[in-house]
Amino acid sequence: MKKLYLCIFIIFSFYFAGCSVKYQNINLEKKVDFDKNMTMLSKKIESLSEKIDKEEAKRVSYEAIIYSKYLANKYEIVKPVLFHNTLINLDLKEKGYCYHYANDLLSYLKEKGFKSFYFIKAVSNKGEYFEHTSLVLTRDDITFENSIVLDAWRNAGELFFSKVKNDKRYKWEKNN
Repeated sequence: MKKLYLCIFIIFSFYFAGCSVKYQNINLEKKVDFDKNMTMLSKKIESLSEKIDKEEAKRVSYEAIIYSKYLANKYEIVKPVLFHNTLINLDLKEKGYCYHYANDLLSYLKEKGFKSFYFIKAVSNKGEYFEHTSLVLTRDDITFENSIVLDAWRNAGELFFSKVKNDKRYKWEKNN
């Protein structure tokens, strides 16, 4: 009976492996055109504070969206992301948990030297089975609730962003 379950699981795994995500033309050295999502994120960031540099808002929007897709390609993400997590648990994939995205995206964005805002990690459902980690773009004159969540994991590399207070799926808190 165990062999039957193992066989079914392997077939199921290969079926979903065919649903892996592969973003085309993601090259960190070559710039791509600014798209609608980048514009939306940039405007959302600019609206947080008059002290946010508009060029930095554009740059971080571009970098966060492109790098999220780059990470999905690097991790060879399989949709749905919870199934990808299962593949990691079974040692069939190496990386791709939410905290991998958060840590790698944070390191990448910190290297860019943004001056008019900074990033912190946030957590939802801390200590629970479905704990989730992400980044938050903020500054000292912005409350945590009005800061912007940058969640690269949720949509398998398609960056999700919203104000912390407007995220309908997760209730975020600072991850100290």
